[in-house]
Amino acid sequence: MRVLTAARGALIALLVAVLAPVASAAGQETFYLGSDGFPNGSLVSSPSGGEMPNFDLGRDIYPGLSLERSTLGVAEIDETRYQHWQVGMGGEQVSGYPSVVIWSAPAGFDPGKRGVFSVYLLDCDVRGSSCRELGASEVTIEKGRGGAWVESRLDFDSIDHEFAEGRHLGVRVVVSESSESDMMIGFGYPKHRSRLTIHAAPPPPPEEAVAVSLASVPVDNEIVTEKVHRLGQLLSAQELESDTTAESGPWVVSLALSTLALTALGAILISKLTKLGRHERRFVTGRAGHAQRRRISLSAR
Repeated sequence: MRVLTAARGALIALLVAVLAPVASAAGQETFYLGSDGFPNGSLVSSPSGGEMPNFDLGRDIYPGLSLERSTLGVAEIDETRYQHWQVGMGGEQVSGYPSVVIWSAPAGFDPGKRGVFSVYLLDCDVRGSSCRELGASEVTIEKGRGGAWVESRLDFDSIDHEFAEGRHLGVRVVVSESSESDMMIGFGYPKHRSRLTIHAAPPPPPEEAVAVSLASVPVDNEIVTEKVHRLGQLLSAQELESDTTAESGPWVVSLALSTLALTALGAILISKLTKLGRHERRFVTGRAGHAQRRRISLSAR
């Protein structure tokens, strides 16, 4: 009887069981800026395929959408000076930390011009004309960076907002009057995934990689890594194949694996909860004639 093979299989299964809940705990809702209408489009669940076309053939020869500078900000109504996307959210409550990723460049990909534009989060009617501002943030593309598409991420303050029946969650882009150039906005296609994401917890800085592993546990929990190493040595020992170990090995290995799994799970959960806390995003859907509540719990990453 080979205890070694069974023990290794059990170790893998238990570690997967321990780490899977943590890996799946990252909660968020993402809406992509769709390419279905100008100046009013939709927030969609996934981007379209293929290469990004020139959305405004009458304005320039470049792919994407060109927007002229505006002095009116979110109140702009000139179709050449703003772009708006929205998705129906009537009767729902949205709670979380919004961030918007936008691909952009100064007009003509001119690296000698500084580009500035604003992104607004809105509560709008079905036409996108009567809106309430939920948040605003500004992007600056410094000189020297505009020779190609630039990906920028804007992080907004947390929101906890209930949308009345018939209302929509909107994203609007307007080029600032302080910009040295008109701007081109890239969206709607896989290579340029401009999008809105509602996070359960404040997202890490853009340059910070998010990974869940035993190595990510704080220094105080280094015992977890040590246990993994020592157990690996135990499992690889040739003595496990002896008759004596064949009789007592399963019990010893089972105890060791259980201890490892519980220690790892406790350390990871404590680390995650201490760093990020617990956050929830709730959607509440109300309908005529009955009340239907839909609750989505987004645990912190």
